[in-house]
Amino acid sequence: MISEKNYLNQLQPVIDSSWFTIDEGTYVYTLVTEVTDAGKHLMVVRDVDEITVLTEIGNLPAVNYLQRNKENWKLINIRCGNPFYCVGFIAHITGMLANAGIDIVLVSTFSKDLVLVMENDLKDTVSILVSAGFKHGNPSLQ
Repeated sequence: MISEKNYLNQLQPVIDSSWFTIDEGTYVYTLVTEVTDAGKHLMVVRDVDEITVLTEIGNLPAVNYLQRNKENWKLINIRCGNPFYCVGFIAHITGMLANAGIDIVLVSTFSKDLVLVMENDLKDTVSILVSAGFKHGNPSLQ
């Protein structure tokens, strides 16, 4: 078992080489009966009980939804400096945000981690990520 100090020491170089961007869109979660144009939406999840669509608020009239989560969400795209091989990376991010009382939804894709935060928590979330060592913006574009 690794101590918390050693774990954080191993994780910090990965964080220091990681960066994030903020999507310009504003997103909503909806419960739907069917999806007719999945390509319009950020995410469509089907399970045996329901279909959930995460979509930009401008796509909402095109979605025949049963229910909508009342909050608006902002999307932060995090690029890990060592994807697939950074034990505790997600736990560290979620832990920092949970300690600040920030509710998130997290989805990992092949090349990035998508962190959705409520619109009113965006500024605090960015501040926490930057203070932890994440770079804001794509370093290859700077």
